[in-house]
Formats: sequence, structure tokens, C-alpha cells
Amino acid sequence: MTSVSVPEGSVPDRIPLARIVGPRSVAVVGASEDVGKFGGRVIHYLIKHGFPGRLVPINPNRPAIRGLPAFPSLAALPEPVDVAILAVPVAHLEAQITEAAAAGVGACIVITAKLAESGPEGAALQERVVRIARGAGMRLVGPNCLGIFNPVDRAMLSSSLALEGEGFAPGGIGVISQSGALMGTLVSLAHDHGARFSRCISVGNQADLELCDFLDYLIADEATRVIALYIEGLRSPERFRAQLRQARAAGKPVLIVKAGRSEAGVQAARSHTASLAGSYEAFAAVCREAGAVLLDDWVPMVLAADALDRLPRLKAPGRGVAVLASSGGSTAILVDQLPDAGLRLATLSEATKAVLAEWLPPTHLHLPVDTGNFREGTSAAGINAVVRAFAADPDIGSIVVPMTTSPRMAANAALMPPLAREGDIPLLYVMGAGAVGDEARAAMRAADFPYYDRASDALAVLRALEAEAEGRARAGVPPPERPAGAGPAIPEGLPDEGMLTEAEAKRLLAAYGIPTTRERLATDAEAAVRAAEAIGYPVVLKGVSRAVVHKSDLGLVRLGLADAAAVRAAFAEVAAALDRAAPGGMEGCLVQEMAQGGAAELILGARHDPDFGPMVLVGLGGVLVELLRDVQIAPAPVSLADAEAMLRRLRLWPVLTGVRGRPPADVAAAAEALVRLSWLAADLGPRLAELDVNPLILRGAGQGSIAVDARAVLRR
Repeated sequence: MTSVSVPEGSVPDRIPLARIVGPRSVAVVGASEDVGKFGGRVIHYLIKHGFPGRLVPINPNRPAIRGLPAFPSLAALPEPVDVAILAVPVAHLEAQITEAAAAGVGACIVITAKLAESGPEGAALQERVVRIARGAGMRLVGPNCLGIFNPVDRAMLSSSLALEGEGFAPGGIGVISQSGALMGTLVSLAHDHGARFSRCISVGNQADLELCDFLDYLIADEATRVIALYIEGLRSPERFRAQLRQARAAGKPVLIVKAGRSEAGVQAARSHTASLAGSYEAFAAVCREAGAVLLDDWVPMVLAADALDRLPRLKAPGRGVAVLASSGGSTAILVDQLPDAGLRLATLSEATKAVLAEWLPPTHLHLPVDTGNFREGTSAAGINAVVRAFAADPDIGSIVVPMTTSPRMAANAALMPPLAREGDIPLLYVMGAGAVGDEARAAMRAADFPYYDRASDALAVLRALEAEAEGRARAGVPPPERPAGAGPAIPEGLPDEGMLTEAEAKRLLAAYGIPTTRERLATDAEAAVRAAEAIGYPVVLKGVSRAVVHKSDLGLVRLGLADAAAVRAAFAEVAAALDRAAPGGMEGCLVQEMAQGGAAELILGARHDPDFGPMVLVGLGGVLVELLRDVQIAPAPVSLADAEAMLRRLRLWPVLTGVRGRPPADVAAAAEALVRLSWLAADLGPRLAELDVNPLILRGAGQGSIAVDARAVLRR
């Protein structure tokens, strides 16, 4: 089911969002002494974590709950409350919302589920509930949510079992999640590692207040330094995209996990909080462009958020990693894992090697450093000297310390936090041992410093820190500039909508300065021969029909035709094949120059994403493009630097630089063509449903590129 969206009314809101997240007065509808019930847990956690405001239990059958005077209904309250938390059966929800609206409640946090996510009847109920609330200026969080954790104001407005934990001291991590249970789980796990939160908000079905409303709040919130999001679907994609840029400008990293990467994930998201997942690839491209960090697992997300909150940040992207440990085995395994995480081992400067030489034999003046090889044994003095040298090395961006069992684990762990702070460098401490390592973990918690139980978690966090630094580096990049001759000039005579022929699609490309093959349309064999002689042999002949997408799959392409006889024969064969594939749909044959001397083939593409607008794509082209799936996507338009970066991110990038005796391809020409295509996509906007150039043949370095085949679909 889709989430229900009710138009905003004209009645002013009763209270601002800040008073919903940090209320002064709270009523718990369905309050109980029984912590096995939702309402019982809500009031228990508010008391347990020291809510400082007015707390009002609502229960018609009890005069008092947990020592607090209870009221039979919201209508019986002597004065309105900021927030009412509703943990009532779905059959009673509409009546409770009506009562809350009449009683002047500022906002309701609706834990009740089985609304829009459950089917048409639930969706209709959700719509009625929202209309009632908005008609009175009362806001709703949820439904189908687990409320709000607010350690800053000691307002734990939730029934989540995560609040069984002790000592939720305020910190800098803000969380917004479309899954309440997942929010509680990640908060619980991170809390055990010493992470601290500012505000954590479960939005559920987003029937009224939505993720973007709370994201605005966190971006402006002084207590929040890092933002973590779990997203299933967006109600306001363009607003969200602008907010990511605002967060980057405010110096607040945004980390995101989004469901819906696979079709199974899309279906799960639809059935969970009534949200539709959009195009994951477009979403990922928008996140990268705006400087947000997209991860595929919530555990590294919350651990990385904690690292960005409590560790020094990377000074710049692209620097190497230094590895220091007391075990050769742990360091060797970790170093082997660096390339898979997109990271590299640092190259030591001569100054750093000179420091190492004071502690290590000449054969060990390299990374990784095993303190067990210190000439006089592992020592605090040696560790201090080496870590300080690492922090000063210009090629070292971070330090990873994978600790194994050793007699001085806790003492050596305690050395790390002050060294990292002194050197202003992220140091990731891994304690891989079981319970025997708890003393070392306790030393890190006592120093208010993160630690990791697995090297894989530390590397995932480090990759996220690298992505954050890359996004930060983009902040000052100027907007893309339109190249000379790249439109806006849409050719006349194109259809208003539908599939374009190859020749029509190439007219679009040519209007934006993208080189295309010389070609002519022929409606009979003799016209094809005349076209071939004008172009010059050898030529290519292709059948033309708007009903055909992949010509080569249907035998509609003939290559390397060297003379008139070959052209005549090819025309007859292609015409027959086209008549079988699309009876009556033949528009003729395209006679085209035979592009030769290519060093590589690319696919370029453009499409209009329904959420995020025009997108461009580049990848290794040819007939295996769907199988390889080696592509990069970005919002259009792109700059030349962005286009070059997209090419470098391709897994098969080495093919473009020249492998096994092949010459390097003209990467600059490929980037130029991608930039021009991006302006075409931006100018046409939603009118361009999709466009493929496959292949774009790249000649050798400095020799240019040429679009050999193209297809496009326009919308009216």
C-alpha cells in the first residue's frame, strides 16, 4: 500500500515541531501499571529516564498510575498537553484522535498500527484521522511508529524495549527512521558501544509529519552534529535533495540506509510502513552528489555516525591507512581487506621511517607495524612515538589498531584516545577478543572513545568516513557550466511522443555537439547503394522501425559491406527480417559509415527519474551491458570533473587506460560527450523518458569519440 497524503489545511499548528520533540507536558493514553502493555511501557520509560515535565496518565479505570493522578480521558484534563501518546487498539483510534483534537492537544504520537500499511480500510481510516487532526491544527507522528527518544530533554516518548538500557546521556547523533523497531535496535547496539544521541524519531507511515519535516529540525538543532536516516520511501524527494545540501553546508554529515535495492526489498518496504521505494540507483546518485553517505547496512551506519560524532574527522579524502597492532596475523588479514573496502595502505614518509627506526629493526620499517617486533618489546613509549609519527605523516589519513589478546590490552587501549585527539586523526580501535577483552573495551568507554568488535565493522566505518570526506570536498565545487554548442536547441520535426528512430535520436545528439556517424535513410536497395557510394565503403546497414528496440537481436544489422552487391543483398535480408519482426513497420534502412579503430566502447544514457528528475549514465557498452551492469549514474547536468570521476569509478576503468597491449582510449572525449548528454537531459526534462547511446566508440587518446547507435523515447 502507498502512504496516505492529505492536503495541508489552513488551520495554524498549535505548537512548533521543537515542542513535539521536546514537550513540556505529555499525556499517555492507555497508560497502565503493566509494562507488558504498550501504554504501560511508555509511562514506565518516561519516569525511568526522568522526564522533567508534566506527565498525565489517561485511564478510565484507575485513579492513579505509578503514583501519578490518572484522568479518565483527554477531555477531562484541566489544561491541554503538548503531546498525547496513543497506544490504543486501532478500532478506538478515530475516537481518540477526535477527543485529542477537541481537548487542544498539540500533537499525537500514534503508536497504533494496522492503518495504511494493512490495506484499503486501514488507509481510509488513516486519511480520516489526518483530516480530523489537521482540521484542528493538531499534528501527528506516525501512525505505526515507536515514537521519539530525546536524551537532551529527557523525553523518552516511546514504548521501545531499547529504553530498558541505563544512562542515556545526551550526545550528537540524530536519527530518523521509518522503522520503529530498527531505530530501537540501532540505538541499543550503539548505546552499548558508548555512542550518545540527541534526538531519535520514528516516523512510521508519515501520514502527517514526515521524514523531511524532522530532517529540517535536526539540521537546525544545535545539539545534533551527525544525522543517520533509515528510509523506505520519500514523500518529498526534491525537498529531501535540497536538505542534504543544507546539512552539508551546516557541517552535519548525513548517513543513510535505504530499503528497496532489490525487488524483494521494494515489496518488503511496501508492506511495512506503507511507503513505496523509488529508484535506488537514482537515489544513490543524488546522495553522492549532495555529499551524503549511503550504506547498505544499519550497523556500520550507526557506528560510523558515532565515529563522526566522537572522533576527529578525516582531513581530506584519498589518504592511506596506517595499521598498528601487536599481532602479525591480525595486521596481515586487515591489510588484505583494505582494497575490498576501497581503501589503501599508506606510503610512509622518510620522517616516519626515521621514527620507526628508533624502535624497530631495519627490516620492519614499513606498514603494517607489529609492536611485537619492537627491539625491546611492546612499550607505551614506543606506541606513543609511532602513533604520533603516523599522525604527522602527510599520506596517512587514519589509523586502525586491531588488538588481539595480550597481557597489557587494557593499558595499551587507554593510550589510544589521547593520542588520536592530540594528533587530530581518526583512530579506529578494534578489540577482537571475547570476554577477556572487556577490560580494554571498558577503558575505551571510560575515555569516551569508540571501539569495534570486528575488523570488518572498523573498515566499513572507515569507508564511510572516507565517503563523508569526499562529500565535504565537493562542497566548494562550482555548478556545471554548459559547453559551447551544447544546446539548448531541440531539432524540429521530432515526434511529440513515443520511440524515435536511430536517425532522429542522433539528431538530438548532434544538436548538443556529440559526434555521430554519417548516414542516410534509404527506402529501397538502389537508394541504399547510392547512399553507400556517397558515404564511402565499407558501410553498415540497419533496418529502421519504431517498433524495434534492439536491432542486432533480430538480425537487422549488417556490418562491413564493401561494395554495391553486398549492400543490395544486405538490404533484401534486413527487409525480410524486419517484415517478420514488425510486419508493415519498416521505414527503410539506414546506411551508415563503418566506424573503425575503436579502443573501447561505452554506453551513455539519460532518463527522467520520477522522483529526482534528469539522470545520466555511463558504463562499458556493447551487447553485454545488461550482464556487466558496470555503470555510474549522476543527476544532470554534470561538470567535466564529475564526468571524469564517474568514468574512474567504473570497475572496468583499467580497460579505458589500456590493457594487454591495447591503446588507452580517449577518456577526455568520453567525459565531454557525457557532459553534453547531461545538458540534453536537463533541457528536455520530463519530456525525455529515456535515451541510450550504445555504443559510443572511443578512439585512441586524443582521437575523439563517435556515437554509433542511439535510441530515445519522448513523452508529450
